This record gives sequence, structure tokens and C-alpha cells, in this order.
Amino acid sequence: MIDDKIRTFVEVVECQNYTQAAKNLHLTQPAVSQQIKALENHYQQVFIDHTQKFFSLTTAGQLLYQYAKSQIHNEILFEKQLASCLPPLKIGSTLSIADYYIPDMIANTFLKAEKNCEIVVANTHTLIQKMMDGEIECAFVEGQFDTLLFEHHLFKEEHFIAVANPQHPLSQHPVTFDQLFSYPILIRERGSGTREILENYLDQTIYNLSHFAFTMEIGSLSMIKTLLMESNAISFLYAGVVKNEILNQQLVQLNIKNFQMIHPMHFIYLKSNIQKDFYKQLFYSMIQPKE
Repeated sequence: MIDDKIRTFVEVVECQNYTQAAKNLHLTQPAVSQQIKALENHYQQVFIDHTQKFFSLTTAGQLLYQYAKSQIHNEILFEKQLASCLPPLKIGSTLSIADYYIPDMIANTFLKAEKNCEIVVANTHTLIQKMMDGEIECAFVEGQFDTLLFEHHLFKEEHFIAVANPQHPLSQHPVTFDQLFSYPILIRERGSGTREILENYLDQTIYNLSHFAFTMEIGSLSMIKTLLMESNAISFLYAGVVKNEILNQQLVQLNIKNFQMIHPMHFIYLKSNIQKDFYKQLFYSMIQPKE
């Protein structure tokens, strides 16, 4: 651990000014002067030549500056080595959120800061089980979870929409929900939050998935979008997942009468976890806009 007096000396040298160094270090100028004087008393040397009209180091001061910079550099390397020994923070995320909503956040929080992190991508049901088993510590989810067990923070509210290719027979005019049933539907696997949203909606009606011409279960969002472009199938996805394809006119949002759904995405962790205050701080640091 580098002595604060050494860091203060380096700041003074690089600023060549006591006042500016004190401002940078959030200290008073007398406090900075006292630290420099303490160094000189310890080593029994004068490091800064006050006989000159301009800032000047003595020979001993130049040696101390070179030594201090070397020590600070070694300290940084040592801290990085220690950090590499720590187990990575394991964060879960559903596929939609992982691919389309949090990459920038992960880059800013972990890559740029060079912090160890492991991102586990799975459906909501699997992520919840992994948290219960201690395999991951926190997660971004879109499906349902037990609010008695998990602390939760709203990450985003997103539109959940029906999409198809631009040449689809239903793409040119408003349609009723039951008109969709004449066509195949592409859905995610069981346990997926995206699928759960659709099934919960259908549970509130007289319909279910069996009313569609047929269903195809697919775990890949990229494959779902590709198949939509090449067929008359439809799917229900978050608006952010198909944002680029809609802008590029590869897919369109179907205009379904009396259908509008906005669904929340949450960051969750177990209430019983002794690190819960850390996860809360982590979440708010991740969503904080970066300059």
C-alpha cells in the first residue's frame, strides 16, 4: 500500500504547484505542505528547491519522484494481480435482455473497468433455479418471480409486439387477434419469459397456443427472426429485439386491434443474500449514464 505522502509528493511534482495539487487531492495547501515536510524529515533530505523562483526538484527530489512513480506503477500491477485471483461475479440474464439491452452496460461496468465477470444466459425459470442453487448471484429477467424471495429493481418497461415479414397477408391492415390463428407461430422454449408473457395473455382469453395453425419452439432469437423473414409465420417479441429489422423493413409490427402490451424487465437477487447491498449498488451503477 502506497503511503499517502508519496502520492501527494507525486501530485505536487506533476502539478509543479502546491495549490493545484491540494485542489486535485481535495486537501488544504497547509496539509500538502505538511506531508512534503514529513517526507523530508523522514529521509533527512530536501526534495523541493525553494531557493528558485520557479518549481524545481533537488537531486534527492528527482530520485524520490522516480522511486515513487515506480512504486505506484507496481502497486497498480499488484492490485490487478490480486483482482485476477478473485472469483468472477456471476450475473444471469435472459436471452432477449443479454443480446439486445445490456451489452453496453456490461462493457462500461466490467470490460472498461477490467473487472472479472461471468454472464450466464438462460431463460427466467433456469436463472431463478441457479440463484436458488448458488450458481449465480443476481440476474436480469423478464418472466415472473417470487417477490417474497427476491429483491427486485425495475430495469426497463418494453413493448411486447407481434411481428411478421412485410409481405405477410396480415401486414397491410389492422387485424383482430383471432385472425392470427390461421398462421404458424414461432415461440421460445418453456421457461422463457417471452413465452410466459404470451401464455399469460392467452390464459386471460378463450384461446391458447393450440389455436394457431401450428407452433415451432425455437431457443434462438436470431433463428426466429430469420424464419419470420422467410415464411408466413408470426411471433411475439420485445420491440427492442426487432428494432433494427423493422427499421430496415425486413420485419413489420402487426397492427392488432385492442392489443397493447408493455412488460417490465427486472434485476433480481435473493433477499437472504448477505451481499444484497452490493448488488443494489451494482445495479444503479450499471444503469447510470456514462459520459
